[in-house]
Amino acid sequence: MLHSLLTISMLFVSCTIQMFSEIKLTIRQTQILDFLFEFQLKERMAPTYREIADHFGFKSTKAAADHVSALEKKGYLRRHGGRSRGIDLITLTRQSDQKVIGVPILGDIPAGTPEQIIEKQNGTFAVDVKLIGNIGHHRLFALQVRGDSMVGRGIHAGDWVIADADAVPHENNLVVALIDGENTLKTLARKERRYYLKAENPDYNDWIPVTELIIQGIVKIAIRQIY
Repeated sequence: MLHSLLTISMLFVSCTIQMFSEIKLTIRQTQILDFLFEFQLKERMAPTYREIADHFGFKSTKAAADHVSALEKKGYLRRHGGRSRGIDLITLTRQSDQKVIGVPILGDIPAGTPEQIIEKQNGTFAVDVKLIGNIGHHRLFALQVRGDSMVGRGIHAGDWVIADADAVPHENNLVVALIDGENTLKTLARKERRYYLKAENPDYNDWIPVTELIIQGIVKIAIRQIY
């Protein structure tokens, strides 16, 4: 079995889809929640209180902050003090019943030579659940790609990957991996009975583990932002 040969990392932040249909929102709260959703999908970051106030014609940012505070109390988002864009969507159901999940952003990942990844949550990435399928209670995380070693699989520098920390890895999966103490994004491959990481660019070498190969996540989808 593959998972008997690889150590499966359980280091990432838990992210569970929840439904909040039993928690009623005011019309204005619903409008603001939809605005937060649309803004983050378009800009890949949360709006400031000033941007919320300007959009809805509030005279002060306090009105925007009060509405956001109410949404936090009802479990739709999390605020981080001291950050101008410190609003993280958790999970929400829009009026169209479209389910969206807030996936923790844990920095970036080299698609080149392996290096250590800094595991630090930095906001959330709004993803339509329809894009990732049924994940149950699996933990997801988002990383931005650096480097061009995976262009053969259509993954380019600047793309975002959404990975599942709890999925069982299989050969040919695109994986976030720790190889001999360093992180990288590669294809999981096998030669005879030995697993290694395969680059999808002839300019890069494959990586054969010397001491360890830890699969930290299986990539579910890649997202490219078009400017």
